[in-house]
Amino acid sequence: MGSLKDLSKEIEALVEKASQSVVRVDARRGRAGTGIVWDSGLVLTANHVVEQEEDIEIVVDGKSAKASLVGRDPATDLALLKVDGLSAPAMPRAKVSDLKPGQIVLAIGRPGSLKATFGTISAVSSSWRGWRGSEIEHLIQTNAPLYPGFSGGPLVDADGRAVGMNSWVFGRGDGRAIAMDVAERVVESLRADGRIKRPYLGIGTQQVPLPDAVKARVNQDTGLLVVAVEPQSPADKAGLMQGDTLVALDGTVTKNLEDLYAGLRKIKVGATQTVKVVRAGEVKEIAVTVGEAGR
Repeated sequence: MGSLKDLSKEIEALVEKASQSVVRVDARRGRAGTGIVWDSGLVLTANHVVEQEEDIEIVVDGKSAKASLVGRDPATDLALLKVDGLSAPAMPRAKVSDLKPGQIVLAIGRPGSLKATFGTISAVSSSWRGWRGSEIEHLIQTNAPLYPGFSGGPLVDADGRAVGMNSWVFGRGDGRAIAMDVAERVVESLRADGRIKRPYLGIGTQQVPLPDAVKARVNQDTGLLVVAVEPQSPADKAGLMQGDTLVALDGTVTKNLEDLYAGLRKIKVGATQTVKVVRAGEVKEIAVTVGEAGR
């Protein structure tokens, strides 16, 4: 039984060390959440934990401090808080390329007293689409239970690194966490702009087979039929029309909707890009200045 005791002590020490970078977040009535110390004066937490943007408190080492909202992103359920005088150490972070199914992880929360659960990584998705149409790269699935108040806290590997931020938003039953690679990109944008700038065209599409005469010219079998164009959207202003079939965006072939999303992720808001469409049997190239979703 000596080896089992040693394992127990190692896990205890791991939780103790990681907990130095885990804080309580009081930003909703009657239900505290958890946060991860991201950098000097910055705490990452779950967006749904921050119901109030005023009177936010962070509790660390039994002491409370006022926090302000830097920015939030509902699509990835991430929010960034600024805490003056925060001296807790930032938690080291792992890359998604380091993660494999079967690796041992600990979910840590501090909705009140420190809590931790034990499990493994069940899967790491390359892409996950939410019920509102939002897309997240690299969502981690784990069988480590997430108790109430764990959202915003870290999923920690055996080296004490945060591999993800736990969130109840992305499923019930199995625990899920947003990979740190995703969080890093979001945090960078929140620090710069207070929000995420997501590229937007303003079209509704569905996948369709291409006519034989067109297949050879574009070297693909399917494209995206434009079934709707939002008035005054970037697509509308550029002259895209209902009935066009989109076959490429900025050089990215669009055989299906996932291709379109992949192409949009590579484009910056405000950039002018070329879309290739099939219109009345002819292949045309149209310049579109990409807008910002929600603006």
